[in-house]
Amino acid sequence: MRQRVSAGRPTRQAASSERRYQSPVVSHLPSPVSRLPHLSSPFPLRPRSASEIVDAALQLYRRDPLTYLLVSALCYAPVLALQLIIIGPGTRIDQQLSRLTAGFAGLMVLGYWVSLSLMSAVIVRLASEDYLGRRVDPAVAVREALVRLPVVMFALLLKYILMIIGFFLFFVGILYVVARYFAVTAGVVIEGRGAFGTFGRSAELSRGHKLHILGTSLLAFIIFFVIYFAIAIVAGMTGSIVISTILTVVATIAAYPMFAIIEMLLYYDARVRNEGYDIEMMAEAI
Repeated sequence: MRQRVSAGRPTRQAASSERRYQSPVVSHLPSPVSRLPHLSSPFPLRPRSASEIVDAALQLYRRDPLTYLLVSALCYAPVLALQLIIIGPGTRIDQQLSRLTAGFAGLMVLGYWVSLSLMSAVIVRLASEDYLGRRVDPAVAVREALVRLPVVMFALLLKYILMIIGFFLFFVGILYVVARYFAVTAGVVIEGRGAFGTFGRSAELSRGHKLHILGTSLLAFIIFFVIYFAIAIVAGMTGSIVISTILTVVATIAAYPMFAIIEMLLYYDARVRNEGYDIEMMAEAI
């Protein structure tokens, strides 16, 4: 429940909550000289509906699409290379299956794990700075993400395991996991928390807002699914496995940054609702 703040000064409970949830100072954050010039943010900190969060994510994406696409492509390039190695030019379906059963499947899973973890970390970092009216050099964001990558990978692995367990609990469990642990990557990248600490942080932020988080995530998934399905139909019409693979990868590279940006926006939205983060930022600006 969001803390109430009187017209004069914050209540003792609000002040206590602010101290409790104050982001720790993490050593991996860049120094001021590594940041690009400060820019005024067109996105005021306030509670947003699901459609407003998706719209804000689209606006952030459009502010610097080349950077997001470049980062996404670089992070996803190893996966594309592995896919092309496995299928190869003119490789038949039976040959692909034999290669997967020969050990390529584990290599593919590892490639996806590393690539998606790195992509999430870098984009959350970049989008967070842009959302707050600052800019960080993409090279700096990549270096910071690489430092935090093992923690992000381990945290996401735990999250996916919980999602799989939740899937077998009448499917309701996976929805609960998605809503409760929505900000796992943001907790690691933005606040510098550990793999286990970020789960507790995300659980606290999701308290009382799980339906809102689920609704926003579902809306983003529907948009992605429609675009991906349309591209998959076009790819299937080509009749080429290689072209089909490249087109679906391009769709993933173009669409995945939206999910990371939406996760970042949900993180700040929850902080505004639960902790009065917008008031805290206004006080710091005075």
